[in-house]
Formats: sequence, structure tokens, C-alpha cells
Amino acid sequence: MYHGNAPTPRQYTVMSPTPRQYSEHEELSGPLSALPRSESMDVTNDPRFFSNNVIAKRLAAFQTISVVAVLMVNLSVKQMFTLQKNIEIETTDGIVQYLGFCLMCIVFLLNLTTVIVLIQQLFMTYRLLTVGPTGFEMAKSYYLNPNIVTMRHCSVKGFFFSLPLFVASSGCMVWTEFSNSGTARLAIPVVVILALVSLMLLFIIQKHQSIFKERYNIAKAHEEPLMSHIDHLSQRSRGGGFLGLDV
Repeated sequence: MYHGNAPTPRQYTVMSPTPRQYSEHEELSGPLSALPRSESMDVTNDPRFFSNNVIAKRLAAFQTISVVAVLMVNLSVKQMFTLQKNIEIETTDGIVQYLGFCLMCIVFLLNLTTVIVLIQQLFMTYRLLTVGPTGFEMAKSYYLNPNIVTMRHCSVKGFFFSLPLFVASSGCMVWTEFSNSGTARLAIPVVVILALVSLMLLFIIQKHQSIFKERYNIAKAHEEPLMSHIDHLSQRSRGGGFLGLDV
């Protein structure tokens, strides 16, 4: 016979559900409510977002251009403000000085346009890439939209065209500085070199564009027979020629 103490039954406590934690920052604060309303996109962790695609690789090239364009904006603004404003437009030196100032303004506007266009397209394209299961298709339709393509191509061409203009404007400013010091003859070799370099940059940019267009047309010409053959095979398969295959 067992005379020890009988084990007491184990007691279970029922845990009540924890109340939802409320944060005072969940609602829009008063000062921010006065701003225009905006809703953020849904956040979905789709594994396909982490894989590389053609659009992301192309956007990487535009990121480099946007960074250089920002540097050009800073340089052109500094040159615009450091340029002397006592211009006598009736003299040769005044014409050269004013021409350099106008060219530098054009450089500033071209690069600023490039920054605005490329930054917006980079931002919006990456947002569309992560919009959901159809993110790539939506980003592709945005990237290939005729308006988007035209603005992107014009901004990139304007960026490359601004580089020779920057060199030419620098030549005008070198002439102005030496002329104000009374040693304009010393500036002639430098101005000539800068003018030749500016023309050389225009030639380099044009040659790169022409070779790129030639190679692109060659690639499309070699691709056309293969794509036509694949389209022909797909039409045959849809026509019922392979209905007997059990695969």
C-alpha cells in the first residue's frame, strides 16, 4: 500500500489573447495631413524581384550618366557665378565673354534636364518592377512608352552634346581672363587647343553613335531569319501537326 502523498493534478492556466498593441504613430499627423494625399504601393516579397533582368541592366548604364550629369550641373553653376558680369557687348572681348556665359547656361540646362528625366525614370521603373507578379511587364510597357523613350533619348543626347559645349565655354572664359589681365596673346594657344578638343569630342560622339547603330542593325538582321523560323514552327504546332505526341 502506497502511503506517500498523492500527486496533485497539474493546473493549467488559460492565457487570454494579448490585446493589439496600438501605436500613436499609425495615424497621419496633423502637419502632414495638409500635404497632398499619397498612397504607397503594396509590398510583396516576390523571389523574382531578386533576379537580374534586361531592364535592370539597361538602367545601370543610365545611373552612371545621371551621376556624371549631376557633377556637370555643379561645375556649370560655379562657372556661371564666377564669370564677371561687366560685359561690354560692343567689343570683341565682350562678345567672347557673353558667348561663353550663354554656352555655360546651355550646359547647365541640358545636364539638369538629363538629371530630372533619368532620375524619374529610374525611380518609377524600379517601382514598377516590384509592383507584383506582372511587375516586369508593367515596367517594360513604361520603359518602351514612346513618350518615355523620346524623353530618355533626348536627355542622353543632350548630356553628350553638353560636353563639347562645356569645353568651348571654358575656352571663352580662358580668353576673357587673359584679356582682362592684358595678356590675351598668351591665351591664343590654349583657346585653339580647347576649340579643337571640342570639335574632336563632337566627332567622337558621332562616331560612337554611328557604329552602335550599324552593329544594332546587323544584330537585328541576323536575328530575323531565326525568329521567322521559330514563328513558323509555333504556327505549325498550333495548327495540330503535333497532336499525336503524348508529352
